[in-house]
Amino acid sequence: MAMRGRGMLRAGGYMGKRKRMPAIAPGRAVFTPSIASEILNLHPRTLMIYESENLIKPQRTATNRRRYSEDDIRRVRVIQFLTRQKGVNLAGVKYVLHLLQSLGNQGLDLNQVRELDTLQEVSGNGLTA
Repeated sequence: MAMRGRGMLRAGGYMGKRKRMPAIAPGRAVFTPSIASEILNLHPRTLMIYESENLIKPQRTATNRRRYSEDDIRRVRVIQFLTRQKGVNLAGVKYVLHLLQSLGNQGLDLNQVRELDTLQEVSGNGLTA
């Protein structure tokens, strides 16, 4: 079966049309800690620290293994922005996230945090020391 073509079999399996992967719902937890840490370019232990600080809450499998959703990934990106670019410590991050959530900002987005930051700079009411 050396022939390759549409619909032909080969050692690896059926070579038909490639199917698109179905879109993953943002709240569906599918990423393991190692994959999530690769996506975010951080150490897996950092994810565990964020969890212990109640900044993120990954879902658990039946065997108690952590799984991260796209929402979790987005939330960690906001945490990274606040800590790396703005120099906010984890207690401050927790406070900022709580404020954003209390304002009804359930769909937390890094672009929205950047917009808030820009508005603060323009108004001259920055929170930096």
